[in-house]
Amino acid sequence: MWITNMRQSAFLDGAPVGFAVFDRRMRVLYANTAFATVHDLPPYDHTGRTVDELLPPGHLAAVKPGIAEVLRTGTVHRDVETRVQADNTTKHLLLNRFPLCDNDDEVVAAVVTVQDLTRTHASAELEGLRLQAWWTDRLDRAQQAGGTGSWELDLRGGTVTWSANLCRIAGVSRSPENLQDVLDLVHDDDREVVRAHFEALRTNTPATEVEFRLCRPDGRMAVVASIGETVTDDTGSVVALRGMYVDRTARRAAEADARAAVVRANAVQSQLEDERRVVLRLQRAMLPPAMPQVAGVELAAGYQPADGVAGVGGDFYDAFTLPDGRLAVAVGDVVGHDLEAAVTMGRIRSAIRAYAVHDPLPDRVLGKLNRLVCLSDDLSMTTVFYGVYTPWNGSFRYANAGHPHPLLVRDGAARLMPHRHGVITGVSRDARYLSFETSLQPDDLLLCYTDGLVEHCDGGIDIDAGVEKLCRAVTSPHLPDRLGDLVPSVIRAVGPESGRDDICVLALRRTGAASTCHRARQWHDQGQDEVR
Repeated sequence: MWITNMRQSAFLDGAPVGFAVFDRRMRVLYANTAFATVHDLPPYDHTGRTVDELLPPGHLAAVKPGIAEVLRTGTVHRDVETRVQADNTTKHLLLNRFPLCDNDDEVVAAVVTVQDLTRTHASAELEGLRLQAWWTDRLDRAQQAGGTGSWELDLRGGTVTWSANLCRIAGVSRSPENLQDVLDLVHDDDREVVRAHFEALRTNTPATEVEFRLCRPDGRMAVVASIGETVTDDTGSVVALRGMYVDRTARRAAEADARAAVVRANAVQSQLEDERRVVLRLQRAMLPPAMPQVAGVELAAGYQPADGVAGVGGDFYDAFTLPDGRLAVAVGDVVGHDLEAAVTMGRIRSAIRAYAVHDPLPDRVLGKLNRLVCLSDDLSMTTVFYGVYTPWNGSFRYANAGHPHPLLVRDGAARLMPHRHGVITGVSRDARYLSFETSLQPDDLLLCYTDGLVEHCDGGIDIDAGVEKLCRAVTSPHLPDRLGDLVPSVIRAVGPESGRDDICVLALRRTGAASTCHRARQWHDQGQDEVR
């Protein structure tokens, strides 16, 4: 009766899940439409057939043993997934099997429900492939950004798998097939190191990172660092190796470039030091070897070259006696810091001497010097302070071509000498220079200097602050009295410790009246008439 009712059950016939009942001889007592669809047979062709007659060979092995066990033991099989082959296609089925018992709890039939999950599996596989492709692309992008590539060596089959970016790093279109193909890409000098690295991994020996070179097919060299680990099975046996290559080509190239740059820089520095020593020797040779001895006058000078940052420049000083016994002094600064500046300095100093011997008046000497610099392509612009001191009466006549004002120290106070600058020599052929005159009293100190003393190259102090510092230094009660000691003390007190420009200092002190001679007085009177 229950079988008849089952056959007439519209609920079971229309159920989306396949449903079938098998008697103890494994004949079909009932099969609904969904069950029949799984086997591609109409429902009425199922009734009375045995399992062997009903199911194709691909389905039989997956279903028959389970039905037999349910009929024999009454066991319940829940949610059993299986795959069956039919007509060159694979179907994924979800089975549930349970017994039907009579009033005495004897198993009289087995019920089988079947659900076709083929489409679900296909969708899941497609989604899995899509996710795999998505993650593979993300991994490839990450490896490209990080300059890395992953690799794997299957020890059972000997096959090698490289990631896409590792192939790019090595410059190959596809992954090597085996370890020997990998070793063939390694530089000859690095091959044994790489082989030892893989062997250590294979034997599960702790292996450190190894760096080696890959010879790309395009002729370039890739430098990579390899780290790896072992993959073991359930028994602990090493079945594969896997790891990562890190592309260090750019880093090693940059390091090589940096080392080469250091070598070049050292060579240039050595060359500059050699040139600096030559220029310094030349400059010192062009400066006066000694100060002239003039009665009633104490003279001293000091020169401190620029350090390695600023380079040797064209600063100079000079002091020489004129034919009539007067004293000419000059301090100047040639624009630039090189051999050319030093050579220009020597020529400027010689020109000043030549012009002064012919006509020592300061405005005329600077005028002639300016025209010389303007007309000479190989001479640089130069600032010059030039003056003529008369020892027998203390008068000092001077002119200035763009140079810092000297200091006059009198009675413990220091002040800049008041006068108007003329333009730096070499700017205009028509430049005119004014001559000024002052009188030095006994013990007055005249201090001439170049801007390196008061204006520091590193910008840490401006020229006004530097002059104030100089005034404090030259009036300090702790300074030595002798000019030969005073000048270097002032340079140490005022000049910068580093980033230093050339420094020249010329000091003149009136010590007392000097003897006169007829020729000197005659020249002086003649000069005064010309000025008037």
